[in-house]
Amino acid sequence: MEHYGEDLAYVHDAGHGGFARAAAPDLLRRLRTAGLTGGTVVDLGCGSGIWAAELLAAGYDVMGVDVSADLLAIARGRAPAATLVHASLWQAKLPPCVAVTAIGEVLSYAFDPRDGGDGLVALCARVHDALAPGGLFLFDALGPGVVGPQPRRLWRDADDWVVLSEAVEDAGARRLTRRIVVFRRAGEGWRRSDEVHVQHLHEPEELIAAVRAAGFEAALLPGWGAAALRPGAYAIAARRR
Repeated sequence: MEHYGEDLAYVHDAGHGGFARAAAPDLLRRLRTAGLTGGTVVDLGCGSGIWAAELLAAGYDVMGVDVSADLLAIARGRAPAATLVHASLWQAKLPPCVAVTAIGEVLSYAFDPRDGGDGLVALCARVHDALAPGGLFLFDALGPGVVGPQPRRLWRDADDWVVLSEAVEDAGARRLTRRIVVFRRAGEGWRRSDEVHVQHLHEPEELIAAVRAAGFEAALLPGWGAAALRPGAYAIAARRR
């Protein structure tokens, strides 16, 4: 199943990059407050490289990981000095680093057999092993109730694209299924592409327990400064002991 193919990658970058831009000042402040003023930051689910570019401009080295080759193609143009890896975040080898970030609900996506459950515990352990003492693991995720019992339908548009989505929550399975249709202008006509994204809905206490068990101090946050999370989502700031 494709995730963020060419058309959705374009729309995501053009129309949904505001969250990463709004989150960047708070994320940078957290790094500096922790005394992490340089070194390598690993950005899991780096997308089109908006946060990676902010990190590079602030003097950090960046390794970005994403499962979408089309998002990475955009990222290479925006953050050419970053090391960008086309891989699942659940299997990518993590280098020694001062921080690991996973912004935009990327840990919730169910695109790999290793995601969720034991895979999440293993990821926390890998992140801990890669981080220097005092290093940060900053991420956000979706919790149950983000949509509720009724489907949620949304649409957005610009001059050269229209995106429609329907999100349905399965409370019993703690999963969210989002069906996405993109229409993108192509010459004198329009091209259609369809994707289905599935996301795990993790209780905050579940993720707090996983990061603490891996050797982190962890705190639950409402968001990243001006980057407000949607209802039912939450952020976690964890520090390696």
